[in-house]
Amino acid sequence: MKACMLGQAAAVLLLSTVGLSSCAAIKATEQPDKRNMDVLNAGVPRTHVIAELGSPVWSDREVGTSVDVFAFKQGYSKGTKAARALAHGAADVATFGLWEVVGIPVESIADGTDVQLEVHYGPAQTVDHVVVIKGDKAVHPPKLFAWNHKRPKADAATTSVAETSPPRGNRHGAVVNTSHSAVR
Repeated sequence: MKACMLGQAAAVLLLSTVGLSSCAAIKATEQPDKRNMDVLNAGVPRTHVIAELGSPVWSDREVGTSVDVFAFKQGYSKGTKAARALAHGAADVATFGLWEVVGIPVESIADGTDVQLEVHYGPAQTVDHVVVIKGDKAVHPPKLFAWNHKRPKADAATTSVAETSPPRGNRHGAVVNTSHSAVR
């Protein structure tokens, strides 16, 4: 009789643990999506930038040029979110749900990177250059094995407007050259 009650209590505890757990796993899957920063390359149409980054928070048009300011969260790829959810689920099972004490705060803190950008367009309404106001590491993530990758020099025929025009900065001094070889 005691063995039966002990088994039932263990089953109830296990089911309640599984039922109450996975909050961190769910939060991991609900993190913001990763945006494609390749739309910031020189020559990309303004419509593609807006389609990827969303509506600008501010826009200004002058004769022949325009500027959009974007503010968004740079999130995570689907693979990264799935791996995090799987890790949280496994940790929940291994610790009988105690992982949630750690997992929920971790997912609350790791909710993406705030990014703010000024995107400057030329007369053809294509990207001329980009000024990063906030979130430079999200816009230009460090490359693995960058020491082993040598960038070819551009010749005069392939040099973009952003490479030939003088760098422009903002009050923070952050200037981004958005040639195809600079932003990846």
